[in-house]
Amino acid sequence: MSREFRWGFLSAGGIATAVAEDFQIAGLKIQAVGARDYAKANEFADKFGIPNRHQGYETLVNDPEIDIVYISTIHPLHKRDALLALNAGKHILLEKPFTINAGEAQEIYALAQSKNLLVMEAMWTRFLPSMNAIFDVINSGALGEIELLIADHSQALTHVPRLVERELGGGALLDLGIYPISLAHRIFGNPQAITAKAKLTSEKVDGTTSMIFEYAGGQQATMTTSFLGAGPVTATIIGSLGRIEIDGSFYGQTSFRVFNRNGEVIKTYNEKINGQGRQYQAIHVEECIAEGLTESPIMSLRESVEIMRVMDQVRAQIGLTYPTE
Repeated sequence: MSREFRWGFLSAGGIATAVAEDFQIAGLKIQAVGARDYAKANEFADKFGIPNRHQGYETLVNDPEIDIVYISTIHPLHKRDALLALNAGKHILLEKPFTINAGEAQEIYALAQSKNLLVMEAMWTRFLPSMNAIFDVINSGALGEIELLIADHSQALTHVPRLVERELGGGALLDLGIYPISLAHRIFGNPQAITAKAKLTSEKVDGTTSMIFEYAGGQQATMTTSFLGAGPVTATIIGSLGRIEIDGSFYGQTSFRVFNRNGEVIKTYNEKINGQGRQYQAIHVEECIAEGLTESPIMSLRESVEIMRVMDQVRAQIGLTYPTE
């Protein structure tokens, strides 16, 4: 790409810090940061050498020196902040989960399309070298017909307010369960049937949720998620000719093994990268914009809306609602 894109960070919290560290590794340009607390914006900017600092988000999105806004506020605020950035004419990388529900996601989709701007969900997992290698194996036919996904994303996070508190969009499903659900969607597409059970906390969010998705060809995905205790955070993709066992944390840059149907290891993967790997999604966004695309071919806006519809169905079964709905 001949053009250098300039990023504006909307929010300066912990996730933004992790992303900024990976941006530095990749040499990506963070031009501006905005936070409700101006002192926090300045602190973040000083740490990462960011020239433009803003108090609040409206001045950030209207900064003429930025091209793309990275949004990392809590998910009940995603729709508000995405619409703000789109109306300012900015492309967006929007943290997962995309929104609270599919209706909000559809609003973002419609506005992005009307303004011919790119919006992509920050499902950074999809752009990792390890995930590229996993899908190379799947697409090669080495596993045969894929029949089953088994995946867990459980972490002991009872100390984290955004998991615990309903007003912050809490619960395991939207924050953690999005990872196995997105993986299942990438492999199988939309499920035809969903069965879900959950344990709700005293705050009326899901502490633990278990799900079985069934697909048109009879394939299944069985997934568990919890913030009440630490799980293996592994995934296994099973086909008619073999399987892939992905080590924890399966959604990060990690190792995996490919087995044939006799249980023999036929491939191992254990490549390391610099940083956590959140830079790859941003590089992809820049490439898409440079090519004039308004949707990513790997994490399309259309698919983000579909995944939110799936999670709406899960929430309907487990009785999970939010104050903003």
